[in-house]
Amino acid sequence: MVMINELLEKRDILADIAVELYGDFWIAEEEFWGSVTEQQMLEVTEQLQNLGWVEEVDEDQIAMADIIMEMLKKGGKFEDPRE
Repeated sequence: MVMINELLEKRDILADIAVELYGDFWIAEEEFWGSVTEQQMLEVTEQLQNLGWVEEVDEDQIAMADIIMEMLKKGGKFEDPRE
């Protein structure tokens, strides 16, 4: 469990770095994708998954994900295959 907690802390630090570099909606910023920060976040996520960690998602997070998806679609960065 210690390893998972350390990885979660590292993920939070990387998210803070992303906010500083790319703004509050960093995930919707083109410059974020492919950046060192994004690559490090991907590594942390993969390590967490390999340890069997599953994130619990609440309704607020789902609503925020919907907003981000709309931003990405409007910006032409993502096409919804269901449409």
